[in-house]
Amino acid sequence: MHNRHLISLLGLGLLLIWLFASFGSFYLVQKPFTPAAAAALANALLDLLTAAWLGLLGLGLGHRLLRWLQKLPPSNPPTLQSSSLPAFQPSTTELLILGCGLGLGALGLITLGVGLAGLLYRWLFMSLSLLLSLALWPDFLALYRRLRWPANRPNRLTMFYLFLVGLFTLLVALLPPIDWDGLFYHLTAPKLFIQAHRITSGFDVPHFNFPFLAEMLFTYAMLLRGDIAAKLSHTLYGLLLTGLVYLTARRHLSRESAWPSVLVLLSMPMIVTLAGWAYNDLALAFYQLAALYALLRGLGVRGQGSGVSNQRSVVSSQKSEGGAPTSTPVASRSAAQSPISNLQSPISNLQPSTFNLHWLVLSGLFAGLSMSLKYTSFIGPLTVGLILLWWLMRKKFTTPLSLSSILYPLSSIFSFTLPALLIALPWYLKNFFFTGNPFYPFLSSLFDGLFWDQFRADWYAQAGTGIGFDLKTLAVLPMLAMLGVRDVNYFDGRTGPLFLAFLPLILLYGVFRYRARAPERPPALDVLLIFALAQFLFWMLGVIWSRSLWQSRLLLPCLAALSPVVGWLWQDLAHLDRPQFSLRRFVNLLIGLALTLNLVELSLNFAQVNPLAYLTGQETRSEYLTRRLGAYYATMEQLNQTLPAQAVVLFLWEPRSYFCQVECRPDSILDQLAHDHYLYGSAANIAAAWKQAGITHVLLHRQGLEFIKREETEALSAPALEQLAVLEADYFEPVFEVAGAYQLYRLK
Repeated sequence: MHNRHLISLLGLGLLLIWLFASFGSFYLVQKPFTPAAAAALANALLDLLTAAWLGLLGLGLGHRLLRWLQKLPPSNPPTLQSSSLPAFQPSTTELLILGCGLGLGALGLITLGVGLAGLLYRWLFMSLSLLLSLALWPDFLALYRRLRWPANRPNRLTMFYLFLVGLFTLLVALLPPIDWDGLFYHLTAPKLFIQAHRITSGFDVPHFNFPFLAEMLFTYAMLLRGDIAAKLSHTLYGLLLTGLVYLTARRHLSRESAWPSVLVLLSMPMIVTLAGWAYNDLALAFYQLAALYALLRGLGVRGQGSGVSNQRSVVSSQKSEGGAPTSTPVASRSAAQSPISNLQSPISNLQPSTFNLHWLVLSGLFAGLSMSLKYTSFIGPLTVGLILLWWLMRKKFTTPLSLSSILYPLSSIFSFTLPALLIALPWYLKNFFFTGNPFYPFLSSLFDGLFWDQFRADWYAQAGTGIGFDLKTLAVLPMLAMLGVRDVNYFDGRTGPLFLAFLPLILLYGVFRYRARAPERPPALDVLLIFALAQFLFWMLGVIWSRSLWQSRLLLPCLAALSPVVGWLWQDLAHLDRPQFSLRRFVNLLIGLALTLNLVELSLNFAQVNPLAYLTGQETRSEYLTRRLGAYYATMEQLNQTLPAQAVVLFLWEPRSYFCQVECRPDSILDQLAHDHYLYGSAANIAAAWKQAGITHVLLHRQGLEFIKREETEALSAPALEQLAVLEADYFEPVFEVAGAYQLYRLK
């Protein structure tokens, strides 16, 4: 018996050896993929895992920060209805979306501090990430325990659309960077900071001194992995923005409008485009909408049919959001006992009985993070602050005038403005110490600035080149913006047809107050419309002033706030249905057609870009970049191979220097020759100044020069072009030329 058992074990072992040997020998001879394909897939997976790791760190850190915020003492408003206030208890969905955004912002600020200290080293950030992962492990577990399968699932067609859009976006985001501003400054500044191991001044690129929160995240990702992981961090903000639009619609408008609002947002081709680029627009739209969302939560706004009434407890609120229930009881009136039809003002509709200063602090934090991305972002926090101020002015106090009734509104404003200013302040202090101008390069008439003078300020502003106060153009400005016919950057600002199609309804509900007293109309609808209107008017002022600001991409915060509005209007069309004709079904068909055409366009673009060639190893990084960037990348490759390490190259009419491996000084605002002609006059003086600055070579971009000529820029005068001809004849020695587009010269 014992021998039989040994024989059976021996036979089983031999069979296992045979199975391993047969499978191994087969795939060793007939390999399922080449080593190049395996390496490419492994690289893509590592990029994806790095971005996911960064997102998880942000999620855990944000969860920890929200827990700390929870510990702040509550502050009760002096109203009769405020006898019991709900605790600050974000739902699971809010923890995931708002927490991740808050944590990513904190990681950006940490990177800023470490960079200013001169500690931008890969080993340090790898160690920091590992330590954070261990320290935040309890937060990850707490979030995991709260996860529930969402109850409000989309229908199959919606899921199919979201899957394809997400797949196309992700695959393109996994490609090497080719976007203009990414190669100009979004990725170039982090690369230079990493090379210097510190955030430093001395670069004649004004964009390096913009608020740089997104670029700090790019720096973090590039230290961990590389530029593709940095791009994916912006893709992550696209996912967060999509979730926030869903959350805004569901909580503040109606449950039924949640997924339609997501479809409206993702009907914009610019979302997919920007999600694959190393830009900061998706992050800006997220933080501005998050500031507004947190304000609405602080003011206690709930939508009609959103799953819970306006005054329900946090327990039922969290159950409706799919989170783990809490034990905070709240006794208050239901929404049915305080109908909207009895209220007087859209902003006074907000319920004071659930007023919560914790949410105002969170709103201020998000407002500060938005001001850490762009100078022009201040309009969002300003609008949110004015909405809060208006609400405080309209609030009815039921107690006699007292010191507390006076101090409470001040504490509310303080709770919003102080976090916003503290979070945004580091970027402006950095600018002041680096350049002498906290708003560099703007407001140069008030502050001196490094590398800056009135000539460059006028060149950059292009004041007076906008549409002016042309009433006909202003009247059709929304249509022109959404059609994109005058956009200076057409491909990154396409809005799709839905906002234009719903524009009459937006005006009808917003301006003419249609159905203002209908019980189905949620109070937050007016707040979202006010926020979007402020964003649009600010953009319109820029378009009036300068043609360089005619970029529909800059309207993204406005359109993100309008997405829940359009989603709700889409659902509200049902009240216009007639027995003979259903307007809602007809609109459904049109929107379905628009989304189908959007998928067709995405598919064609996907086929043209052909990301699978790179992702499967059929195409190297260099081959892909040459195919997509053409003469520019070929020039960078030849420049890197030809010039010695100590070369210093001055670019003319080419602002992109990311792929340059020697020291390159880009023509950041395309004014290098014009400004030097203004300063030095003759070609001899210009060449001498360049020599004194250490310039050894000059790269001339002919197509960039032709672009400036077509723009009819007055500052690039005929005498300046004459001096360029003298420079080429007497002071430039040709080194190489690429496709007639670029010429590299040695400076004599």
